[in-house]
Amino acid sequence: MNLSIGFPAACLATLSACVAPASSLPGDSLGKYDVLATLGTNTCGSGIDAMNPWHFTADMSKDGSTLYFANEDGSDEVSGGYDGSDETSATLVSAVTKNVNDATANLGTTCNLTLTTTYALTLGTTSPLSTLTGSASYAYSVATAISSNTDCTTQLSSAGGKYATLPCTVTYSLKATRQ
Repeated sequence: MNLSIGFPAACLATLSACVAPASSLPGDSLGKYDVLATLGTNTCGSGIDAMNPWHFTADMSKDGSTLYFANEDGSDEVSGGYDGSDETSATLVSAVTKNVNDATANLGTTCNLTLTTTYALTLGTTSPLSTLTGSASYAYSVATAISSNTDCTTQLSSAGGKYATLPCTVTYSLKATRQ
């Protein structure tokens, strides 16, 4: 099974939520943002081909006290609330678990990986928001609670897989400007 996590499809063939195009985000649009992401750490290894720098366009909306942020291509949608009543920071999260073992390999085991995507955003105080900064974290972990026969050793680079180790994390610092 080939899944991606919000980087262009050629970048990471791993794990992702399949979401509707960003134009369908709930609530009131806060605009489109030109995002520059700079790689911080990558404990997953070179097999996932994390881009540096990573440039993308994202849409953001607000529905009540919930913010939504998604790449313009419809991938990597996260949501969450403000960190305080002043609405100057927010933590947005998504968690997806998938069986990533290739069904054609007939291995008799599953590898349930969970990808937890977290965006920690510092929001400007202007209306509309003209800039935002923050970080993005992509954490991969073996979801052993899903199945008693979860075995992800085939996903490790030592066995020909993409990951140097599991669990692992890729982090980025973010700077975004409203288009």
